[in-house]
Amino acid sequence: MNDVSELIPFPEKEEQLLASGTRKLLAHDYLAAKKDFEKLYEQTNTFDYVQLLVESYRLLGDIERALYYAEEYQAEYLEQEQTVEKYLHLLLLDEQYLTVHRLLQQYPNEKVQRDLLLLESTQDLIGEQTYLVKESQLQLWDQQRLPILGNQWHQWLKRLSLTRFVSLARAYLVRSQNPFLSPKLIEMLLSCGVKETILVKTIANQEVDIDLSKLQPLAQTPQLQLLLKLIAEKWENDDPQMAEAIALEAQAHLALLYPVLPEITAIPDWAQSYHLEYRAMFGDEQATIQLEKYPEIQEIKQILREIYQEVNCKMKCIRK
Repeated sequence: MNDVSELIPFPEKEEQLLASGTRKLLAHDYLAAKKDFEKLYEQTNTFDYVQLLVESYRLLGDIERALYYAEEYQAEYLEQEQTVEKYLHLLLLDEQYLTVHRLLQQYPNEKVQRDLLLLESTQDLIGEQTYLVKESQLQLWDQQRLPILGNQWHQWLKRLSLTRFVSLARAYLVRSQNPFLSPKLIEMLLSCGVKETILVKTIANQEVDIDLSKLQPLAQTPQLQLLLKLIAEKWENDDPQMAEAIALEAQAHLALLYPVLPEITAIPDWAQSYHLEYRAMFGDEQATIQLEKYPEIQEIKQILREIYQEVNCKMKCIRK
């Protein structure tokens, strides 16, 4: 009669898989090592084990799969200098030069910085066709006047050096037609540490110089923070759902206006105009009369609402 242990396949012990995978890794049998580390990680999800799995995928040349696992543990990778360097080098191998620029603002590393500049120089020398394709895609997005999906944006940013990106952004921002694209370009410039002055075309078709060294990301601007605070103070106690709806619309409006936001002194009038609009919706005639005090704000909001309505119509047509 067979022993029960022979009939039931028990999972291999962690120590055995770890020793086996490490031995195969050192012997350059990366595929076999990867299989062991996959079993190990399936049994025990730890940062130490995922690093071994990521390394085996890297050595196999499967950078996409290596990043898939590494990004699940991004916070852990960014906790120590040694693992930060490993993570940033994975991004370099995946040609995510702008992402590396962004992370280097928070996690400076001289070696990664040197490697990044070398790779970008090479990309600029041999990547003229890539640059033209990126430029063409930017023009297409401009004509479509639709929000850019996250994965599309991520793929577009790959294989772009910071120098080339700044060049594309400069040329585009002064003639932009897509109000969803300009804020994304500006925020990427900011996150990469660009400190230049950029000429930007506003919703009202005005050209404005923006000093990036003095600009904050939208979420950190005093205008947005004050507007949301005033809306909450006015509505949260009486109607929390209404407060949320107004805040969402206000935030969507400032997102399209960014980086040229209303002056901070005008924000109380913006908050009041939203308040009056929603009162007017429920039949408050006095609120309708009071709204006439804010013609410029209402005109801008009408333009912004038409932009979102245009998007809704286009999306409905696409679904059909």
